[in-house]
Amino acid sequence: MHNASDFERPVSTWQDIPGWFTWRGGQEEAVAHFGDGSRFVEVGCYLGKSLCSLAEVVRGSGRDIAVTGVDTGRGSGPEGVSAVNAHGPAVEFGGGTFAGLLHRNLIACGAADLVQLLITDSLAAAELFADESLAWVHLDARHDYDSVRADIAAWLPKVRPGGWLSGDDYNRDWFPGVVDAVGDTLPGAEVWWSTQWRWLKP
Repeated sequence: MHNASDFERPVSTWQDIPGWFTWRGGQEEAVAHFGDGSRFVEVGCYLGKSLCSLAEVVRGSGRDIAVTGVDTGRGSGPEGVSAVNAHGPAVEFGGGTFAGLLHRNLIACGAADLVQLLITDSLAAAELFADESLAWVHLDARHDYDSVRADIAAWLPKVRPGGWLSGDDYNRDWFPGVVDAVGDTLPGAEVWWSTQWRWLKP
């Protein structure tokens, strides 16, 4: 859990941003794998730690890869086995939204010109993209069973053949809903980079 002092600290790189992020290697793998003209979407950004890391990886590669971040800015409420409201303090700090903090962090990390930020829910955002137009979609929004299944159903058609659909918090002890939703919806999905899952679209 974070508090107001965490949100007030100056930010200059993704490492300075409060949040949970352990899969930069997955980002590096994606950027190396997909070529110019690809678009990546991260659904569920919180304060932008992973999103700013991804922007840094893309920029360092010199590749022409577009990045879109999707978040409501309102948090997910109590989640997981422990029913922790991890986003609550940031929502309260921002007067009902952490979207301002997220955008501030993108600017501070020099990522605002590379990342398109959509402040809306996952299912509405998916409607903005054509089917088979995205190289990689990473899901890290709500973590209950029904929400993960709905996110997969919404975004899977948007991924192009050979593209990736992946997600965070693939851990039965913490988020059994994520594990069950992926297992019931995407046979062939595999563990990928610490607590991530990934499915390769045929």
